[in-house]
Amino acid sequence: MTSERADESTGGERSGDRTVSVLGTEVVLEEAFVAFPWRAGMARAPGAFLAVFVLTAAVAAIGGFGSGSLQRRFALLGIVVFNAHNIPATTGVIPQVLVPVADPVVGIPGIGRLLRGLFTFGTGHAAPLSHVGGIVSGQTAEIGHLNLITQQGATDVPAVVYYLLAPVALVGAGYEFADSYWAETTTESFAEVARFGLAIAAGYLVVLLVGSVLFTAVLVSGLAGEVTILPDRYLLVVYGFAYPTIFATLGAGLVYLDRT
Repeated sequence: MTSERADESTGGERSGDRTVSVLGTEVVLEEAFVAFPWRAGMARAPGAFLAVFVLTAAVAAIGGFGSGSLQRRFALLGIVVFNAHNIPATTGVIPQVLVPVADPVVGIPGIGRLLRGLFTFGTGHAAPLSHVGGIVSGQTAEIGHLNLITQQGATDVPAVVYYLLAPVALVGAGYEFADSYWAETTTESFAEVARFGLAIAAGYLVVLLVGSVLFTAVLVSGLAGEVTILPDRYLLVVYGFAYPTIFATLGAGLVYLDRT
């Protein structure tokens, strides 16, 4: 039996194709999609985020950013990294029902405060529809959004520098990923280049979700006392996936233009 007849007898599916069920609907995944090195792309996400963090730390050091304990500066620097992805910080609290569990964990010497974010929920996060509605309508003051980059002094590094770091690092990650695996993939059109960006984005989103736990800071206000801030996890999902998808795809696109 020829390959063409074999394909016809199986409904046109090739031997490397896979069929999966999505909400009761059978979806055929092409061999090129199945064989794509998704894990290799996801594995590049931590390195890309680390590059953004290190670059941000260097820029912040030039601007004299941060004060207080090492843990506090680490958390605030992480929030600046999120802000540079257009993800604002939001005020948050530990729900009363979680306090009996959270207090012993947060009290662990050394690492306890880094785990505060496990139990902290942002303002309005319990009511996602009204929270997202407030974001869309621009009611950031009511939501309690905070952007540390925009609150810099006039002598600090220009804000645009912070906002350029993530795109530059992600374009580089996308370029390196595509250049390393180009021979192992089938990329016949520019639309297929997006797979490189999507692979990195899947891992990048996980890294940001973990980071939202580690980068939870406690600020002291003369009026409100201690205020806990953390990245807005709703916008984290949006921008945390969009940024690497767009910019890593652009980096891979440079490889596509060079190879075609």
